[in-house]
Amino acid sequence: MTDAVDRGLLDEIKTILRRDLKLGPAVDVPDDMPLVGGEMDLDSLDILLLVSSIEKHFAIKIPSEAVGRWVFQDVSTLAKYVADNRHTLQAASSIATPSAGDWLSRLPHGPEFRFITNVTEVLPGQSASGVWRVEGGESFFKGHFPGNPIVPGVLLIEAMAQLAGLASADTAARSGKLVQVDVRFDQPIVPPAQIALTATVIKSIGPLMQCDVTASVGDIVAARGTITLHVA
Repeated sequence: MTDAVDRGLLDEIKTILRRDLKLGPAVDVPDDMPLVGGEMDLDSLDILLLVSSIEKHFAIKIPSEAVGRWVFQDVSTLAKYVADNRHTLQAASSIATPSAGDWLSRLPHGPEFRFITNVTEVLPGQSASGVWRVEGGESFFKGHFPGNPIVPGVLLIEAMAQLAGLASADTAARSGKLVQVDVRFDQPIVPPAQIALTATVIKSIGPLMQCDVTASVGDIVAARGTITLHVA
């Protein structure tokens, strides 16, 4: 299998391995070195880090089901997978994508509980951006707070989580369920406001997808953090 893989590609992958696993630049990494179960024996966090680096460096997507199969058998099998799939995302980007309304309809929530007004861009499995517009007449402002309306933080989190669900699902058949939230609030948002939302997938392992998320008004970031979803 090694003979079918470009030597330069193998060397690139070995450089990433040495860097991410802190092996040192002089450590020999044979083409047939097992990545799981051998001397290296990567744990789940090592694999998550390596998958993220490989995906970013080569602009590919490694599905969770592929990680547990032959892809991580050894260095050469990983290189073979990269060689066979390195143009996947470029080809996919030329395919027509759904309209903003279609993206909203893919959310499992009904219209009454959607906190995204418009979806501006979705790169499935990678990132998404959108807008939530609040006018001040929404019913929740009557109680949050009377005479001093502020967008509830829990609804900001929900808005970012909904967008993260669109970013994380690489097919229409998949959707995400909230697992963990780590968000901080830097600035209150008062209506009327156009809230710009972003979600970027930064890590994935098995069905778990972690996204960097932000909610901004103008140049001011009002909330930021990470949201982890179980995507199936």
